[in-house]
Amino acid sequence: MDPVKLPVFGLPGLWLLWLLTLVAFGVFGRRAWQLIGLLRQGRYENRFDHPVRRVLHAVRHVLWQPRIFNERSIGLPHFLIFWGFVVYALCFNWSLVRGLFPFLPVPYPDEVNLTSFFLEVFSVLVLLSLGVAIVRRLFFAPKYLHLSLDANLILGLIGLLMCSMVFFFAFRMVHEGGAASAWLPFSSQLARAFADLSPETAGTLAQAMWWLHMIVVLFFLVYLPYSKHLHLLASPFNVFFSQAATRPVGDLGVLDAKDDLTSGASRWQELTWKQLLSGFSCAECGRCDRSCPATASGYPLQPQQIIQKIKDHMVHTALNGGNGEGAPKLIGDVITEAEIWACTTCMACMNCCAVWNEQVPLIVTLRRHLVSQGEVERTVQDMLANLQRYGNSFGKSDRMRAKWTQTSGLKIKDARKEAVEYLWFVGDYASFDPRCEDITRQTANVFARAGVDFGLLYEAERNAGNDVRRVGEEGLFEMLRDKNLQALGKAQFRKIVTTDPHTYHTLKNEYPWNGHRPEVWHYTEVLAQLLEAGRLPLQKKLSGRVTYHDPCYLGRYNGVYEAPRRVLRALGVELVEMPRCRDKSFCCGAGGGRIWMEDTEKIAERPAENRIREAAALAGVTTFVVACPKDIAMFRDAVKTAGQEGKIVVKDLAELVAEAMAEPRPEAPSPKPETNPKPESPK
Repeated sequence: MDPVKLPVFGLPGLWLLWLLTLVAFGVFGRRAWQLIGLLRQGRYENRFDHPVRRVLHAVRHVLWQPRIFNERSIGLPHFLIFWGFVVYALCFNWSLVRGLFPFLPVPYPDEVNLTSFFLEVFSVLVLLSLGVAIVRRLFFAPKYLHLSLDANLILGLIGLLMCSMVFFFAFRMVHEGGAASAWLPFSSQLARAFADLSPETAGTLAQAMWWLHMIVVLFFLVYLPYSKHLHLLASPFNVFFSQAATRPVGDLGVLDAKDDLTSGASRWQELTWKQLLSGFSCAECGRCDRSCPATASGYPLQPQQIIQKIKDHMVHTALNGGNGEGAPKLIGDVITEAEIWACTTCMACMNCCAVWNEQVPLIVTLRRHLVSQGEVERTVQDMLANLQRYGNSFGKSDRMRAKWTQTSGLKIKDARKEAVEYLWFVGDYASFDPRCEDITRQTANVFARAGVDFGLLYEAERNAGNDVRRVGEEGLFEMLRDKNLQALGKAQFRKIVTTDPHTYHTLKNEYPWNGHRPEVWHYTEVLAQLLEAGRLPLQKKLSGRVTYHDPCYLGRYNGVYEAPRRVLRALGVELVEMPRCRDKSFCCGAGGGRIWMEDTEKIAERPAENRIREAAALAGVTTFVVACPKDIAMFRDAVKTAGQEGKIVVKDLAELVAEAMAEPRPEAPSPKPETNPKPESPK
């Protein structure tokens, strides 16, 4: 049977199909052109480089969607719904072309056995998946999942599409004589329930199901660009244009101080077209909010809401005439300053986003505007002034940077005067913070005992600029970067090592090096290499149960997870992983300049306190191991404020290595008992 050749409500089926198609595609095209027009009003950003790498990235993350399986309860159902959508979209277009041009010598997709089989199987799988999704939304909805009538309508339309296709197969089977088909196992069972229908009635119902299916799809096409499920159309492009396909993770997209992006954005038109595309791509699933340490701690930030607020503001002002006087301002009215400053730039949101939105660079863009207007906290202003004047955030003389070497017991080389294999870029906290200085000395002694040829820049070293850049002060970052590059250019070294993951990321990924990029290593990687080479002279095995915290800038930003764990296992301790570890590690709260900011609003608990409680809850774990100087500062304070003193102690990995390298102390001989004790004198 050919539904198009039969009349519908007295109208020729072919005419009706053409009318519905032209209206649907016309409305869809008009809306799509409006949305593209909004993107074109944003700042230009080149996201068209390396097309092959972008295509490969898109194929993997659009077709296979590995990130949706991070949440097991909905991962597989969502995957099946997506592929059901793909299969049905392809077959709908096939049916539509065949229906609009009946003279074409091709069958309908449902007339091809293999295609019918896939349509039927996906119908059932998608219906089961929809059931899981509905139950989850109604009874087990996770926090920050956007629950709306719109979402329920979309799920209902998808369900109607699946049901109409299965019932079409069943009614057609009855119309054609009721013979079961091995290609349509489910429809064959359903056809038996309608076996009493006359062929004419079954044919009419089959035709109705076909038209219902086509009308629902065309309505879906019209409704899609107005609904939250616009992400079905926008997200494949968002993944294709993702920075992760061609740039280091967390790249901020600024080339130099002359780049327009350095001024930040106070209006939506000052954001890039790619940043605006994020709003259309957001699935409103809430994954980013559930992973955000600021959100979990009670700060006003919700990454999903930043994206959604910008999209709603843009659509309202541009398409609904909201550009006049009194229109809400992007920063202040739509997005508050407190939201913008709450971000720790830990990248947990970007790491879990299934559509590859880039929340951190977007927030930094907004921060740049606030910094350019001087709208920052006094503590941050003081820090920026210290960096401008002294080159470090502590406001200390540059001659004090290497003061810790005076009590290290070592004569450490000056890499500006003699060649070394490793230049140790120490960083501010490891150099100046009293809580870290002893760890820095122990690290130096570990290097020395392992025979590492290393040296320092001494007073020529400046802050590497990672946190300065993420505060939004791009100009100061470039000043620090250029001074460091000038000093490094005068030094003689082959590799760089640092104990600070923030410094590690910036030196490795954000300094240009003019084509002469050296190897940059974190000290945990160097220790693992020394261990593998048999150059780490461990004298004794340590005992006890420990847990390890993955620093954000070492883990999520740079993928270094195994090196510190290999070292810990070699020390002899029992490593117990926290529930949130590796790429799901929970931030300490120091990044993005937060370590310099005061908590002015009431919060539930600081991220570092949350993390310490998580570690303390592990059975038998008494040591919390870190590999970042800022972690030492944040977590040792958190042990006190969280009331966990005496239960868990925070140690740097270098402290444990130094302990294992220490010569075991010989036990003092116990005094021998006298063989002939003298009798007591009579009193």
